Amino acid sequence: MSTYRINFKQLHQRPDFSEMLAALERAFQKHQVDFYLVGAVARDLWMTAIHQIPPSRITRDIDFAIFIEDKGVFENLKQYLVEIEHFQPSKENDFVLLWQGRMQIDLLPFGSIVDKNVKVNFEGTGLTSLNMPGFKEIYDSGLPEVELEGEHRFKFCSLPGIIILKLIAWEDRPEIRRDDLKDILSILSHFFNMYTDQIYEHHSDLFGYDDFGLNLIAARVMGREMKKIAIRNQKLHDRLSNLLAKNTMDINTSQMAKIMANLADITIEESLRPLLEMRLGFQGD
Repeated sequence: MSTYRINFKQLHQRPDFSEMLAALERAFQKHQVDFYLVGAVARDLWMTAIHQIPPSRITRDIDFAIFIEDKGVFENLKQYLVEIEHFQPSKENDFVLLWQGRMQIDLLPFGSIVDKNVKVNFEGTGLTSLNMPGFKEIYDSGLPEVELEGEHRFKFCSLPGIIILKLIAWEDRPEIRRDDLKDILSILSHFFNMYTDQIYEHHSDLFGYDDFGLNLIAARVMGREMKKIAIRNQKLHDRLSNLLAKNTMDINTSQMAKIMANLADITIEESLRPLLEMRLGFQGD
């Protein structure tokens, strides 16, 4: 996978991001925990820092997927971050730490710590259980790396991985996760330009159709790339396949298409077409 070299100005992050990241890197190294960046900052790495696309929205939350083998490692990691690196714990969420009282850090464990129901459970108050589908499959599929200011080097989520996680997050909580669909729209609208070389090299079969614009080619390719990740886990593959089928079978019942049409100020028919192409790509077409 590629390595990208960027600076803080390109990433549009606060100056103390470097100090926070250094503290996390020390903790991860000490506890032999591998990790990668997910969420909105991973999105911004791709779109704003690497491809100079203005950010659609700013978030203060920074999400890290961390490869954990057992609960003891996770608890020891959190204890170290609080006692040695001076993060503050959250009473409401066992997976959240605060940096200098302002920056929220989400630590999202995956790996052997996950039980058969794809959940991570801890005893305590507040949020102590998380669903984590997709994180291990994205990790195993290979991740790009970023070198930040020549000081930090870490992996971050692939673009198809980001779409997978956002689809799952939206399906879990559609009433509060509309921004995930907004991000999917934004990524799909720019995906051809961000993925041009790979599309021409590996997906040339999609060119030459009169009614197949670049945005539709991009959506089909996205579906194909998502399948490469999801095929590693039948349960994950089936969940995404069912979600895409449910939202492309009938224009009158597609909740995703209706929301996306409203967000993009287009017709439901226009918003449904890329979803259909993504589904066809995911099916292997």
